[in-house]
Amino acid sequence: MTPGPPLRLVARRALLGGAAKLAALGAGLAALAACAPKAAAPAPAAPAPAAQPFGGEAPAAPPSGSLEHVELAFCSQVLCVLPYEVARQRGYWAAEGLDVNLVYMRGGTQAINALLANSVDWVGTPIDLVVQTVAKGKQAVMIASTSRLPFFALVVGPRAGDVRAVKDLAGKKIGVGNLGTTDHLMAQYLLAKEGVSPDAVEFVSLGPNLYDQVVRGQVEAGMVQEPSLTLVERAGGRVLVNFMKLDDTQRFLGGPYQFMGLNTRPDVLASKAETGRKLIRGLIRANQWILENPGAAIVQAAPADIVVGGDVDVFAAALDRYKQDLYPADARLVLDSVQRVIDVQQQSGAIEPGQSVRADQVFTNQYLPEA
Repeated sequence: MTPGPPLRLVARRALLGGAAKLAALGAGLAALAACAPKAAAPAPAAPAPAAQPFGGEAPAAPPSGSLEHVELAFCSQVLCVLPYEVARQRGYWAAEGLDVNLVYMRGGTQAINALLANSVDWVGTPIDLVVQTVAKGKQAVMIASTSRLPFFALVVGPRAGDVRAVKDLAGKKIGVGNLGTTDHLMAQYLLAKEGVSPDAVEFVSLGPNLYDQVVRGQVEAGMVQEPSLTLVERAGGRVLVNFMKLDDTQRFLGGPYQFMGLNTRPDVLASKAETGRKLIRGLIRANQWILENPGAAIVQAAPADIVVGGDVDVFAAALDRYKQDLYPADARLVLDSVQRVIDVQQQSGAIEPGQSVRADQVFTNQYLPEA
C-alpha cells in the first residue's frame, strides 16, 4: 500500500487577542512538549461548523435559555481531539448550558501559552506541559483526564532486521517528531529503563515525515502515531513498544502514563469552578460514548481538515483496537500515572536541576462528579 501524504494540522479558528503576551511566553516555554510535531502555518481561519449528529443516537438536548460561551484551545491530533469534538457535536456541553468553541492550535505548547497569557481559560494538552509549566514556577493544573496513555509507539522499519528489542537500538538512529517533545522524552526514558544509555543512540528530528524515513531506512526506528503505526507494519516493520496498549505501558513503564486532559489556571477555578464541572461532565459523557461505539462511528467526529491525507479506515480500526485502554470512562486522574510523567521529565532533563514539582501540584480530582 502506498501511503498518502502525512497528516496536516490546520487551525480552524484563529486565536485572537493576547498576541504580545503569547510572543513573550513563547520564548520561555519553547521547549515544552507538544502532542504533535509542528506543522506549517495554519490555513485562513474559518468558523467552526454547527454541531451535527452522528452515530445514530440523538444528541443531548440543550437547556432552555442562553448558553455560557467558552473558548477551549488544544493541539490538533486526531486521537486527542475526539472526546472534545464528541462532547461538542453530540450536544453534551450544550446540555450543560455551555456553548464551547474549540480553538485548534498547532501544538500543545501554543495551547498552554494561550492559557498562561490569559487568552483562554481552558485548554486540552498533555500533562507533561503542565508539569514543566509548574516546574518553571507558573500556574496550571489538570482537572480531568481525557486519555490515560500517550498516542505513540516505538517501531523499527523493514530494513532494520537486526533490531528485535529495545536493547538492540544502541548505536542506531531513532526518529522523533521534534527534540524535546513527548515522544523524544519517552524514548529516552524507555532506553534507560531497558539498560541503553540515551547517549548511545542518535535522535533525529523528522517532523511529520517520520513514516517515510523509517520505511526507507534513513533511521532504524521511530516514535510514530496513527496512521504511521499501521502503515509501518503493513510495509514490513515491527512494533517494539506500543504505548497505546496498557499491557505495554505496564511492562515497560510500570503502569499507565497520564497523557491528555483538561487544564486551566487556579485563578480560573476560583471564579469559574462550575464551568469546569460542566466541561468535565460533558467530556465524561463523550468518553463513555466513545467506549460504547465502533471506530467507524467515532471517527466521524474528527474534523475533515485534521485528517487530510489520513486513511479514515486506519483511524477507525485503531480506535477499535485501543479505545478501551486510551479513554477513561470517569476522567479520573491517578497519582501513580502522573508521577511517571514527572519521572520521565526529570530523567530526560526537561525539568532542570534546581527545579522541583510534586504530582499533587499538577492535578486535582476535586471537580469530578461526586469527587
